[in-house]
Amino acid sequence: MATLKSVINSKQAALIIDVREPEEYATGHLPGAINIPRGVIEFAIWKHVGSGKRQDGSKKVYLYCQSGPRAVLATKTVQDLGLKNVFAVVMDIGKWKAAGLPFTK
Repeated sequence: MATLKSVINSKQAALIIDVREPEEYATGHLPGAINIPRGVIEFAIWKHVGSGKRQDGSKKVYLYCQSGPRAVLATKTVQDLGLKNVFAVVMDIGKWKAAGLPFTK
């Protein structure tokens, strides 16, 4: 959670992906996060990271969900596709919001 907070606060060139369903994303998400549900991530991620030899391998990619399990599974899927610098963020969104950390609709 601290790492992701640091990324958001520093405006680092990172991709933050909310792997929850669109209905969940619509209730609120981390600032700058895009929504790619876990069930379609292997098809939709290429639009954001490039493909083949055009991949931006230097960009860090952080995946999160409501509490961690979907983010872990999606991270494994994306890593199996050959992407590097992909990290699962295991956190509880309720605790994130309760701590007053950035959250937007």
